[in-house]
Amino acid sequence: MIQWRAPKDDGGTPITNYVVEKKDVKKPWEPWSVVSSSGTSTKAKVTRLEKGREYIVRVRAENKIGIGASLESPPTIAKHMFNPPGPPGFPECSDVTENAVTVEWALPDHDGGSPISGYVIERREMTGKWIRVNKTPVLDLRYRVSGLFEGNSYEFRVFAENIAGISEPSLTSDPIKATRAITKPGPPGNPKLKDWSKSYADICWTKPTRDGGSPILGYFIEVQKSGSAQWDRINKDLIKICAYRVPGLIEGMEYRIRIRATNKVGDSEPREVPETVLAKDILVPPEVVVDVSCRDSVTVRAGQIISLITRVKGRPDPEITWTKDARALSREKRLEMNNNYPVCELIISDAIRSDYGKYGIVAKNSSGQAQATILVNVLDIPGACQNLKVAYVTKKSCMVSWENPEDNGGTEITQYIIECRQPSQRGWTVVSNDWTKRLIKAPLTEGCEYFFRVSAENKIGVGPSTETKSPVLAVDPIEKPGEPIDFHISEVGKTFCFLKWKKPDNDGGSRNIAYHIEKKPKEAEEWERLHKGAIKETYFMADRCIENQIYQFRVQTKNEGGESNWVTTGEVLVKEQLVLPEVKIKLDGTLVVRAGDSIAVEAIVKGKPQPDVKWTKDETTEEIKKGPRLQLETGADFSKLLINGARRTDSGKYVVTASNSSGTSSAKCTINVLDRPGPIRDLKVSGITTDRCNLAWEVPEDDGGCDIYNYIIEKCETKRGVWSVHSNAVITNKAKVTRLIEGNEYIFRVRAENKMGPGPAVQSETIVAGTQFSVPDAPEAPEVTKIGKEEMTVQWSEPDRDGGKPIIGYLLEKREEHAVRWSPVNKDPVPGTRFTVTGLLPLHDYQYRVKAVNEIGVGTPSKASQPPAPPTNLKVVDSTKSTVTLSWTKSVSDGGAPLIGYVVEMRAQGSTKKGDDGWKRCNVAAQLIVCEFTVTSLDEKLVYEFRVSAQNQVGMSLPCNLEGAVIPREILEAPEIDLDANLKQGLTVRAGCPIRLCATIRGRPHPTVTWRRMGIDNVVRKGKVDIIDTMTFLVIPDSTRDDSGKYCLTLQSPAGEKAVFVNVKVLDTPGPVLNLEGTDIKQTSVMLSWNPPEITGGSEVTHYIVEKRAIDRKTWATVKTEVQADKIPLKISGLIPGTEYYFRVLAVNEYGSGVPKVTPTSYLASDPVSKYHSIIRTSRQITFHLGSKIKLSADLKELLELNAGSNMKLYATIKGRPTPKVTWAKMNTNIKGRQGIVIKSSNIDTMVMVEKVNRYDAGKYILSLDSLAGMKMYTIVVKVLG
Repeated sequence: MIQWRAPKDDGGTPITNYVVEKKDVKKPWEPWSVVSSSGTSTKAKVTRLEKGREYIVRVRAENKIGIGASLESPPTIAKHMFNPPGPPGFPECSDVTENAVTVEWALPDHDGGSPISGYVIERREMTGKWIRVNKTPVLDLRYRVSGLFEGNSYEFRVFAENIAGISEPSLTSDPIKATRAITKPGPPGNPKLKDWSKSYADICWTKPTRDGGSPILGYFIEVQKSGSAQWDRINKDLIKICAYRVPGLIEGMEYRIRIRATNKVGDSEPREVPETVLAKDILVPPEVVVDVSCRDSVTVRAGQIISLITRVKGRPDPEITWTKDARALSREKRLEMNNNYPVCELIISDAIRSDYGKYGIVAKNSSGQAQATILVNVLDIPGACQNLKVAYVTKKSCMVSWENPEDNGGTEITQYIIECRQPSQRGWTVVSNDWTKRLIKAPLTEGCEYFFRVSAENKIGVGPSTETKSPVLAVDPIEKPGEPIDFHISEVGKTFCFLKWKKPDNDGGSRNIAYHIEKKPKEAEEWERLHKGAIKETYFMADRCIENQIYQFRVQTKNEGGESNWVTTGEVLVKEQLVLPEVKIKLDGTLVVRAGDSIAVEAIVKGKPQPDVKWTKDETTEEIKKGPRLQLETGADFSKLLINGARRTDSGKYVVTASNSSGTSSAKCTINVLDRPGPIRDLKVSGITTDRCNLAWEVPEDDGGCDIYNYIIEKCETKRGVWSVHSNAVITNKAKVTRLIEGNEYIFRVRAENKMGPGPAVQSETIVAGTQFSVPDAPEAPEVTKIGKEEMTVQWSEPDRDGGKPIIGYLLEKREEHAVRWSPVNKDPVPGTRFTVTGLLPLHDYQYRVKAVNEIGVGTPSKASQPPAPPTNLKVVDSTKSTVTLSWTKSVSDGGAPLIGYVVEMRAQGSTKKGDDGWKRCNVAAQLIVCEFTVTSLDEKLVYEFRVSAQNQVGMSLPCNLEGAVIPREILEAPEIDLDANLKQGLTVRAGCPIRLCATIRGRPHPTVTWRRMGIDNVVRKGKVDIIDTMTFLVIPDSTRDDSGKYCLTLQSPAGEKAVFVNVKVLDTPGPVLNLEGTDIKQTSVMLSWNPPEITGGSEVTHYIVEKRAIDRKTWATVKTEVQADKIPLKISGLIPGTEYYFRVLAVNEYGSGVPKVTPTSYLASDPVSKYHSIIRTSRQITFHLGSKIKLSADLKELLELNAGSNMKLYATIKGRPTPKVTWAKMNTNIKGRQGIVIKSSNIDTMVMVEKVNRYDAGKYILSLDSLAGMKMYTIVVKVLG
């Protein structure tokens, strides 16, 4: 900044400006640079100087004549106005460790005129360079330098810094060496008393916060008895861990305990346990918790190990007792009881069926007892069936029945095996081996005797059989017949009833059955036979009935063995009411439809009584019934048949029949469904040579409803597997195929084609060009369908090609699982495709293969049957605190036999016991056939392993193990909201219509749903909120304009929060206008003003309606019906002077007039008040107004004269801030509450009313207004005449 004085001589004209210039002294060759050339100020700021350079500044005055001589400054060096501070004091080092040191210093001697903003510290090794330690300046006079290397020597220096710059460095500190300072350790931390008894105490603590620079070697424990000042050291050897059991306590004695830490320097200060220890036992009642693997139930197979695990707590250690079905268990060879507190385990080896039941564990000590139960189920073969009976023996069959075994082996019985034999035979013949009911009809040979036996089978195996003690002879017994079936009255006439029934299921062993028919009028007591002898038919016309009489009928069956019970009808009134049925189908000619279309046929049905309608097809008597594609609808006068997805088989003649007691009527229609033709028949290959062959076939049974145009012939070389069209224009049912290659194998297929398209192809047998016959192909891999203790039943399918010669039989071979050679099972070929292999070794695994044999020779062997390949890609797809959902990929190979299912196993880490690998089956109840399973009842505190195995009839595959152990835990998914695209743009509805807002929500755990309306209270005042699965709904019925606004849907869960907004507009009439008030009140007019309504109802306000009402009237009179917005405020004329009025305004939009808004107060039609007041006298009332700015005289009086018996009303409007207190008095006495006088006051007016005044009501009435702003009084004298 430079300044100067104005020149003494301004040249005779005022100075217009000064020219300020600068120049670098060391650059004389450069021209002067202008700093400023405008303004008449005598000071200027010189900018853009370089620090440390020397400059000359010159100033020249300028007027309108020109620029005057210059004035130069002495050379000046550009520098800051302040100086850098002095160097800080000598740095001192303290608190040296192996990697840090604290450096302290004193303030500099001077700060250079500017406060010190901080300090910079540098360090260097003895032979190194200076390195800055702190990135930002330090404000304190000490700093902890870290990042040193143990064993190195360091020096330090400090710089001070202010706004002018950095000072010179301080003196260099004395060198220090970064080494660890070794002292005694600090005392142990947080000592606690964990447990105690009458002879010991368990304590624990944490490591000292300071080890003194040397590792902690261990700890010493010291004990002090109560009443003694001596501390005794308990342990001779150092304790390495932070826990110890103090032994040797004396029961009833109180002790204090403390701990010392030790390093190589010495012992630390002691740290005492806060609590004193009283040597006595702790009593804790027992608690029993069943392990998660046994919590629901335990199921094992016979011969496996039963392991029941529980966790028992209690002090002192409880006595454990195991029970089974409320009986105590004693130790025996198969029973092992292990009590390793807190784990108590009962192990039963080689489980047998009788081991199933309810096991209980009882834990008991001096504090009480606790118990728990575990259900155990042992799976074994079922027991013998009971109560085997043979009944209803005839010459051809008998009924064999039995009851369930007492013991089903712990699992459901899958089937029963029923066998029979004649007394002369030793071998049993199977009647049925897949029977699930306990009653079977067994075929017999007439005149032969039979024994029967039955055995139950479950998934474990076949149980023992139960045999009949004596044989039964296959002859027909003759017994009483059964009752007739479906006895009913099919028709009622004027004097007859037509009866019908069906033959009984049981004819008693005689074909010669007949029937007896009887009737009984309602009033009669005895039954009357209607015929002589017996009748053979299953119907009867009961005539000779009396019209309008009520009858009952009954029928019984008769044969040589006797008579059956009677079957009786209900009461029936014999009366004539008949109208012949009439049926007409709404269809002309034949209905032709394409396959896949719908067929609808409707018939008009008439008749009395209501006819029974039946639809049949193609002259059959079988009634058409409802199905997935077929619907029947019958009403009072119609019947409709609807067939969806028409098929070719739906073609034919349909008959609808209506029948009632007066007759039957029917109508017919023909339907033709057009479809592709069916397959050709009997495709044969003949005349095979080296390069050609002949094909012949029969035309399709079904031509698809229209003529066949041609046939399409295709051929395929089996090695290539590619089909090529030989010809697609064959019109006859035979053809010659040429251009074959000798030695190649071919397959042909032929299909018919009509106008709807080609039909299905029929494939020929494989032929070889140039050859005639060969050995058969290999069959498919055999399947083991049944497994016994020493036998297996093996089944296979025929090979695709028999080599041109019929297959004579099959050779079956077997080998054990790890054997190399195959051994034959049968020497001679087996003609069938099933064989039972006997003489097998129990518990050995076998594989089988089969060869087909024809006249040419033995074919190639099939693939071997084997267990399936293990499943793959086992992974966890879902998890909660108690469940884990697993999924896997199906086995690549089923081993040649269909997969039965999958077995899922789990194992808790650390649960493996001797003799048991810890794996527990999860899917016990049913076979698992899908590739997903949810394991339940898991403990979130345990870690689990899982594996899955596939199973077929041959055996189990190798398991597929899950990679890594799993801890059950909840999966968190942040909430998400999917809002409909239309709702995102907003929702507009008409008033009265419901508002429906819906959204799809997601999240885990399921989020909390909140619907809010944004506004003053953020609450939905009405409406219903529903949550259905993943959808949430807000429904507000009967919407109004008040429901318009912004609605918010918020989802909250531990995984996060999500919100969306929807703007809702309700199209309705407008709301009330705002700020309605009257101004400029005169005797005949008033100015009315208002603001537009806040709620427009979703449409612009077109105009307003203004109405008025006198205070003593109830009806509103229209002032103006169409007031435009630009006419506000509105002047209302035509008022009656002295009358009080209320006004109201209604806003109008395209949906109608809105909510009326009434003025908050009434308005008196009168001119403005005078200087003091205005008085309006009537014969019965006096009204006066007090102006807020008018001072009323205390002596002011007015006179009011009234006739006796009239009503008096004194009314006044009041104003004032704050609102004044109103008091009415008469003759200086407050009249509030006096009988016959009514006083009403508000913030704007006050009134006194007296009905039927008399001379006692005359006098001086005083109105007083009192507030903080002052007091006003008004007096009126009332006289009562008469």
